[in-house]
Amino acid sequence: MKKSIKLIAVLCAIGAFSLTSCSRSEKKEAADEIQNAQEKVEDTADNTATAVKDAANETADDIEASRKELKAKIEERRDKINDELDELDGKIKKATSKEKAKLEARRDKLKSNLKELDNDMTEIGKDIKRDWKQFKSDLNDKIDAMQEKID
Repeated sequence: MKKSIKLIAVLCAIGAFSLTSCSRSEKKEAADEIQNAQEKVEDTADNTATAVKDAANETADDIEASRKELKAKIEERRDKINDELDELDGKIKKATSKEKAKLEARRDKLKSNLKELDNDMTEIGKDIKRDWKQFKSDLNDKIDAMQEKID
């Protein structure tokens, strides 16, 4: 865009200089060329602004779709953790003291995972200042790691 503005300025300068020693038809032709150059710059600026706006809208739509996908994934993981916590609570009631300690440690880890997911869910709802792709990747890796530990 700066190049286009410089081009117009150069054309205007050339046109002004050449107009002083040109015939009327040459002056009109030079003025028409300057006008055409200005219109091209305006069209280019308009097209660029439209392209930037469209790209921003596409990015916003992509981010919103990713947010919905991640929220669904978190909810699914939360449901599985809650199911396992319910199952562990039943086992803890019937377990021996040695088994209880192990089961309670497992329950504490699952509750910690649940809290992390709650924090991530809150983060998804915010306007994220850091790079969205990195956040999405980190969150997917975390959810996958939780699944692997449970399986």
